[in-house]
Amino acid sequence: MAEIQYLFFDLGNVILPFDHARAAARIGDAIDASPSSVIEWIFDSGLQQAFECGEVNQQVFCERFSKMSDSNLDHDFVIHTISDIFSLNRELIPLIAQLRAVNFSIGILSNTCIAHWEFALARFPILSELFSDFILSFKIGSMKPDALIYENALAIAAVEPSKCLFVDDRLENVEGARALGWDAVQYQSVRRLASDLRRRGVRFNF
Repeated sequence: MAEIQYLFFDLGNVILPFDHARAAARIGDAIDASPSSVIEWIFDSGLQQAFECGEVNQQVFCERFSKMSDSNLDHDFVIHTISDIFSLNRELIPLIAQLRAVNFSIGILSNTCIAHWEFALARFPILSELFSDFILSFKIGSMKPDALIYENALAIAAVEPSKCLFVDDRLENVEGARALGWDAVQYQSVRRLASDLRRRGVRFNF
């Protein structure tokens, strides 16, 4: 096992747990539609994927949602509601802070849209305090597990693939990193991640 020199964290359901059902219920209540219909319009239609790939901006996202749902919600309400779904994984933050304290190189590698990202930065300023490298799908135009987003991340890390560790909650994204020669683990708990890091020779006070 190669010595790890750079660690990328996924954002959603690793650093920031989220609940799409919360947004679907609020929007559904506002337009008298079922949450399942809202999920269908946003996710099953591919609209959210297009948003996270940067193919559509916030205005187009809202316009397409309005057309599919035959509604006319205020765009600011829609953007805020689909973004107000995150909480902070407070158990993980001390581990990340200790990595930062020993100057270990860390970054965020995430599938996300501009609305979610701007909301997260405003709600959780600790993200900007702990991380300096952000590889985001809406900026790259590629989503995990596509190779392009990992290649962009590796260029930022500037290390050999085997010395780059990626932590993600979704197995397909972990396998996407491994297919390119990265080391990668599926996030299960803070305790398990700390053990994974120690087994790879990462020294930090946690």
